[in-house]
Amino acid sequence: MDDVLIRSFREKFGTPPEVYSSAPGRINLIGEHTDYNLGYVLPSAIHLHVAFLASGRTDGIVRIWADNFKQEKSFSLQQDVEARRGGWIDYVKGIFWVLSKQGASLRGIDAYVWGNIPLESGLSSSAALEVSIISALDVLFKLGLSPLEIAKLAQAAENDYVGVKCGLMDQFVSVFGKKDKAVFLDCDTLAYEYIPLRLTREDLGILVYDTRVPRDLASSAYNKRRSEAMGALERLREYGIQTYKDVTLSLLDEKKNELGETYYKRARHVVAENERVKKAVSALRDDNFHELGRLLFQSHKSLRDDYQVSCPELDLLFECGKKSQSCLGARLTGAGFGGSGIALIRKKDIPSFKMQVSDEAQRRGFVTPACYEVEIGEGMRTQIRVK
Repeated sequence: MDDVLIRSFREKFGTPPEVYSSAPGRINLIGEHTDYNLGYVLPSAIHLHVAFLASGRTDGIVRIWADNFKQEKSFSLQQDVEARRGGWIDYVKGIFWVLSKQGASLRGIDAYVWGNIPLESGLSSSAALEVSIISALDVLFKLGLSPLEIAKLAQAAENDYVGVKCGLMDQFVSVFGKKDKAVFLDCDTLAYEYIPLRLTREDLGILVYDTRVPRDLASSAYNKRRSEAMGALERLREYGIQTYKDVTLSLLDEKKNELGETYYKRARHVVAENERVKKAVSALRDDNFHELGRLLFQSHKSLRDDYQVSCPELDLLFECGKKSQSCLGARLTGAGFGGSGIALIRKKDIPSFKMQVSDEAQRRGFVTPACYEVEIGEGMRTQIRVK
């Protein structure tokens, strides 16, 4: 695929690219809506990725061809980086904007972007795009960024330019992911550890179930959940609490009346989800996938009932998984409100399970979901191409 993209770049711009970068999407095994709450998460990079090819220009024009949309867009670094337009180009502009704020010396580029992460699926195509762009510009303009700086700058572009108040998890795993490993990340301290994900020992696979329900992470629903969780924590700080990692479920029950029903439910999800992540890490150390699956089911119930970010299409996966002897666990992954879920399933039974959920979706009048198995892949990579 690399050679095809390099040839496409040459055909589009008349010269070969100077730099080629790629960054993966992700699944989050467990630990949802805990990243921006400075808790624990357990994501993995996947084999699906975004590729970004670029060459420097002598002027301040950024010209980009997005192959997936068959669109070319451009902007001037001197005139209109500040102006958001909406759509995919804002993710590109946001990177130049945040690097400029850091004092980076930038020029225009010709660039070509391609990806095979399904859009609006909850698999972090946006983070993969951001990381691939920054890693390419880091090499092209010799910025000297560390991997952690790349992840943080990508998050800043999404938070402060695009307007999605996401945590660091998506960008972090896109940078640091490793094949056949999950990343146990403390989003408060940024301490992390690689946890083996030995699925082949039990002949297991991870099925992504894309509801194809459209969602907009910059919409009010996602940011409202973040605001509610932060509001609950502010009230808990009156009792000496600093972060959600300091909170116990018994303390929440004691303070339920003071918190009010909405704040209580949001906080209960975050506190319980942090505990589930730690239990999932222990389960994976022992290759105890039945325990992992049990925790996945629990996570979905909490996201559905306490954080209220599920939808009927995502609940369908949970319900089918509970009924199937081949499915060890299932839950929504990503922000929710549509997007995707994951299911931990015996590999030999994946085809029949896919048929089962598709038939049930049709029976309920839902859009036919896209179901596919994902492999656990590597984090970002960047390389120079010599002309």
